[in-house]
Amino acid sequence: MDRAKKFEKASEYFFKEDIYDLSAFHVEQTFQLYLKYILAKEIGYFPKTHSISKLFKELSKIDKMHNILSRYFLREYSKEEVKKMIEVLKRFKEEFKRWI
Repeated sequence: MDRAKKFEKASEYFFKEDIYDLSAFHVEQTFQLYLKYILAKEIGYFPKTHSISKLFKELSKIDKMHNILSRYFLREYSKEEVKKMIEVLKRFKEEFKRWI
């Protein structure tokens, strides 16, 4: 959980500095860590993967949620794309606040 929060702060820092590729990377890492934390806490394990879609699929076994498509490629990110990623992260945290 602590690492997830650190990655989240880093994503916000890089976003404010207009470094969108690193902000996007840190948002992705934040999602992975939050998802793995919830899975470990609720079912005692998490898949050894970095695929956010696989982690969300596992999460769907314990809680129904809105479909969130998360694909990240090595490329440049625009400010608006990263802003949307951060917004999705905030909605995710609100949806799963009972765990995190």
